[in-house]
Amino acid sequence: MKKQLLSLLVLLSAPTFAAQTEINTQALQACSFIENDFNRLLCYDNTIAGKSLTKPSVAKVLAPPTTNTNVPIPTPTQKAPSVANADDFGLEHKEVHKEKDTEIKATITSIEKAAYGELIINLDNDQQWRQIGSDSMRLKESDTVVITRGVFNSFLLKKANQNRSIRVKRTK
Repeated sequence: MKKQLLSLLVLLSAPTFAAQTEINTQALQACSFIENDFNRLLCYDNTIAGKSLTKPSVAKVLAPPTTNTNVPIPTPTQKAPSVANADDFGLEHKEVHKEKDTEIKATITSIEKAAYGELIINLDNDQQWRQIGSDSMRLKESDTVVITRGVFNSFLLKKANQNRSIRVKRTK
């Protein structure tokens, strides 16, 4: 008796479950058109929780943009302007999407020591690089160095024609 009652209950609830998932699917598709990340996540959360999408903040986001404004809307195919020169090498974290060089060569103009023994290296191209970590390397003025890009936006400095390198970050 209990098994028959349970199966009957499952059969009766199946159409409502299917209708509920169809509504949720349509609501989730509507949420995917929201451009603002926070509002899109809020829409997804509200949809899954079963809350109504008729809140003013979400309905305002779902409304199509007005065309009578003079603000240009960028298209996805447009890229940020890029300037590829050696003067900006190492400053990518301060700029948006620049073309990335893989290495630069320069000559050391002066070397200073920081408080904990790190090297501060000034180059002939007016760049300043500071050693990260405690690795040692003998450098002197007029040495030619090569700075290459490492992983996770790090940089390695080595003398030209040598394999030993130290981690550096650009300070100026």
